Amino acid sequence: MSRSTVSTLATPVTERDHIRGPDDAPLTLVQYGDFDCPSCKEMYPVLKQIQNRLGDQLQFVFRHFPLTEAHPHALRAAEAAEAAAAQGKFWEMHDMLYEHQDALEQENLLDYAADIGLDTEQFARELDAGVHQERIEEDVASGAQSGVDGTPTFFINGRRYDGPSEHDALLEAIAQAGDLTAIQASIRHRDRALRETIDRSRSGAPAAGEAIRDMFSADEIFQRLVATADEEFRRSNRLLFMSGLAAGLAVTLTFLARSAVTAAVPLESASLIGNLFYPVGFVLIVMGRYQLFTENTLTPVTLVLTRIASIRNLLRLWGVVIIANVLGAALGAYVLASTGVFTPEAAAVASGFGEHAFATGWWDLFFKGVFAGNIVAAMVWLVHASQETTTRFLIVIFLMFLIPSTDLFHCITGACEVLYFVFQGNESLLAAFADFFVPVTLGNIVGGVLLVALLNYSQIAERQFPNRDPSQLKLSWAEWLYSRRSGGPPATSFNPERTDKRSDDDY
Repeated sequence: MSRSTVSTLATPVTERDHIRGPDDAPLTLVQYGDFDCPSCKEMYPVLKQIQNRLGDQLQFVFRHFPLTEAHPHALRAAEAAEAAAAQGKFWEMHDMLYEHQDALEQENLLDYAADIGLDTEQFARELDAGVHQERIEEDVASGAQSGVDGTPTFFINGRRYDGPSEHDALLEAIAQAGDLTAIQASIRHRDRALRETIDRSRSGAPAAGEAIRDMFSADEIFQRLVATADEEFRRSNRLLFMSGLAAGLAVTLTFLARSAVTAAVPLESASLIGNLFYPVGFVLIVMGRYQLFTENTLTPVTLVLTRIASIRNLLRLWGVVIIANVLGAALGAYVLASTGVFTPEAAAVASGFGEHAFATGWWDLFFKGVFAGNIVAAMVWLVHASQETTTRFLIVIFLMFLIPSTDLFHCITGACEVLYFVFQGNESLLAAFADFFVPVTLGNIVGGVLLVALLNYSQIAERQFPNRDPSQLKLSWAEWLYSRRSGGPPATSFNPERTDKRSDDDY
């Protein structure tokens, strides 16, 4: 929040401004914002909640104040919003930019323009020609005259707000300016102990169970899955790829540790002890929140099943992650096959893993993949059901140990094993793809998506979003098939600050 000796709005609100809310609203909240500003993005859902809470009593105004030195995409994003405004869709683009702040390149802006139904040729021409830069400069000049030197900066009925960038503080300041005594009383006297009991993360997902604090119900676990899924969908392709590459390299550690330990233990139970090290890579992936196909990428299926995210978006996410995973695993396998990292004994064990995979029949690999996918998806569900790091660690260790111990196959760890065998000159890449990777990947998908995600969803289909009508979030059938966007931020659906109108007594 900015600080200045100027405390009043120098340029009054006019029809020129971008306004949400009725013209005769008793309260006016003006924001000077930057679409590339992380703090502005954090305030975006807060402002939505406040607007929904106050309804016709509030007029919200957005003015541009791009901090171009700190935020390289700020000016172009502001121009995109104005180009959308020229076609009558400023607020649609405003929401799109904040909801996808990590992807503000030119190609992303064109995609957003298409998603909200703009004439993309006109949109692109205006961006290239800088048609709207003068309008943005006028907003910046008016902000400077009002003492704005950072974002977000707010003015309530013309007076600058210098309090915390938090929901309750801003809402109370607005209520005080409008003499909304009922809202002020509800905020001040809210039961703090109750708020702690139903504590929720910033996304709105529950951080503690409502009935029993240290245990979640099925629908609360589902809400946490939805929040994770929403986060995955909002990541850019670049971030997904880099995280997926790191996950592929982490899986290499599973292959390395399992092979080395199995070779080093001179006992009949060597393979059992070696299997204890199979979860090593998965621990890194789960605790480090890397993107691994069938692990973090299973959660977005929950949004597709509820028709809040499109199949196209799911396939984009899966495609980027699986390519990155395989590249990471291939790189690790190549290094191990072409260097002396393995001892001769460990190298023989590692080759044995690949040889065993190639010796297993296509349909056997498929059904082994089904059961492995089931196990991984169960791990995802239980990780979201737990609150402590130690519990999550033990869940990952126990469940991932079952995969090698029962001779099942995971597509990415298995890819590392067979590619090592290929790089030693024993098989072809085509055979590795057609005879191993395809059946195991299909099996993992069937086991994870259909047998677990669908069953888990069916438990709580009627209670998926307790504080909002799910139909408001759903995509049309056409959008569900090919749209790039989501039906709306799922976090809003179960945020404790409900978006539907309620009386002050509800607080």
